Amino acid sequence: KQIIRSEKLEMRNEKTKTFLPPNCLKKMLILISGTNSSGKSQIAEKKLADFKSEKKFYIATAKIFDDEMKTRVEKHKAMRAEKNFITIEREKNLSDLKIPKNSSVWVESLTTWLANEIFTGENENENINHEIKIFDEIQILKSKCENLILVSDDIFSDGIIYDEATEFYRKTLASMMIKIASIADEVIECFANLSWCYNH
Repeated sequence: KQIIRSEKLEMRNEKTKTFLPPNCLKKMLILISGTNSSGKSQIAEKKLADFKSEKKFYIATAKIFDDEMKTRVEKHKAMRAEKNFITIEREKNLSDLKIPKNSSVWVESLTTWLANEIFTGENENENINHEIKIFDEIQILKSKCENLILVSDDIFSDGIIYDEATEFYRKTLASMMIKIASIADEVIECFANLSWCYNH
């Protein structure tokens, strides 16, 4: 087991006590999960920057609802452009994107991607297994690039029982994250700017 301290962005191997640089491995699938303001996006950004891929993509899955959010998105897009990240805004069907093989991809986030699929309002999608659909898309997306970073929110810790639709969404997200973790090279849990990294 390895631990990453997000405030320093360093890895420490608990067995050997040696320090390893972040992203010392290539061709990786990484799942990062955490609560709001836990440091998960900062870790994802650092990992994407450290990869040696020719092109680096940031895929934003959030819907833009108003001018304030649009302004915030444009600001963040400009900041990522300074790091040579290419921003793609895509709410769902990410596997359809044309991603070059010599690239690394950061998806933010699984939480909104799944919400966009489940709460689509399109009757023809009512019988789709959204968990399987997104899991299959993730594997297709991973086959197109060198490294794939998936960020998800921890929405399971508040102890509240919600309405039926929201509970279905939360259970689907949890099940999907378990499946992704089972095939990921790294799984990172974030809380209060501290991070725990589990390697396969």
